[in-house]
Amino acid sequence: MAYSYTIEMPPIDSPTTTDAGLPKIPLSDLSFERLTANRDTLSFFCAHQELIDYLTVDALKNQDAHVAVTYLAIYKGKCVGYFSLLNDSIIKKDIDPEDDKDWYTYSYYPAIKIARFATHQEYEGRGVGRAMLTVIRSIATTVSKYSGCCVLTVDAKPDAESFYDKFGFHRALKTKRKNTIPMYRCNIF
Repeated sequence: MAYSYTIEMPPIDSPTTTDAGLPKIPLSDLSFERLTANRDTLSFFCAHQELIDYLTVDALKNQDAHVAVTYLAIYKGKCVGYFSLLNDSIIKKDIDPEDDKDWYTYSYYPAIKIARFATHQEYEGRGVGRAMLTVIRSIATTVSKYSGCCVLTVDAKPDAESFYDKFGFHRALKTKRKNTIPMYRCNIF
């Protein structure tokens, strides 16, 4: 089953073509579907081998075990990106005081974690990542109607920090990881 999500993202000036002259792919030209065993993922390629391995080896196992759910971004029948989501929380003291809600008295905010996020190397810079974040926000909005969720979290690879920063994510105040950068985004609606 294909899923189509639309939600307004904050305006971000972005050109209609990439530096290489390739056109941006509009969200309306992408479809999003939950990973299934009969979908070919072996042709997916990106700069991080562990993200390829996750999609081709572990994603379906994690989904079947109800650990994480993986969605594929499909363009003209080809998987051009994917993301995996799972439930998470973030401790209040890791959030900037400006993002904290004074009335909220609990120690943790409920969150959805972007556990994996990758764009096919041939489609980088064409708006696929932006479209996937739009769908993630839409999913988070839907989830929040059934279960508490007010923050998105991600452990960003160092080369992806500027991407997430561009879309309103901030570094968590307590960063203990060495290979990734814990980031969050409040105000996901």
